[in-house]
Amino acid sequence: MSADGAPSFGLRERKKRATRDALANAALRGAAERGIENVTVESVTDEVGVSVRTFFNYFPCLEDAITRPDRGCAARLRQAVLDAPEELPAFDALREAIGRELADIEEDQERWELQAAALTKSPSLLPGFLAAQGADERAMVAVLAERLGQDPGADLYPRLLAHVSVAAVRAAAELWVASGRTRSFQSIYREAFTSLAAGLSG
Repeated sequence: MSADGAPSFGLRERKKRATRDALANAALRGAAERGIENVTVESVTDEVGVSVRTFFNYFPCLEDAITRPDRGCAARLRQAVLDAPEELPAFDALREAIGRELADIEEDQERWELQAAALTKSPSLLPGFLAAQGADERAMVAVLAERLGQDPGADLYPRLLAHVSVAAVRAAAELWVASGRTRSFQSIYREAFTSLAAGLSG
């Protein structure tokens, strides 16, 4: 755990994330500058200095490197929510799990800017972005329902908890950017969830 409350990762995991992020950022840069139709896996791996085989260890296709740069996020979040102490409310378990995934967000500013530019240059990527976001939210609903012993298709609370949590993350990110990043993202993130906690429990 870092000084501002952000969880830290082991060295091996950090190296894997660094390689994955470098590949995703190279693909995004190419799409933002030239359009996705003018980007190849070979150009991405040449830029990063790894093999084509390494690329496919992380992504099934070039488009996924751009629209879904971290396919393991949903699985990690699911496991973190399920592994959280039984006495911890589902809301707190989810907050900690998301916070762990966003631990390095302050190093990812370039990716945010590249995503916006890539979508402008190649609007055909938008459905993939939206599909990835929707899949992540559905996975979040499912794991919350599992932890709570509820039905993800019939019960409101898991869906409500997932959607307001996503809104809190978005609000924290927007404020972080609007404030000129003068505060750490994690401090704003935790403030957002503290505000939500006043009206959510369970």
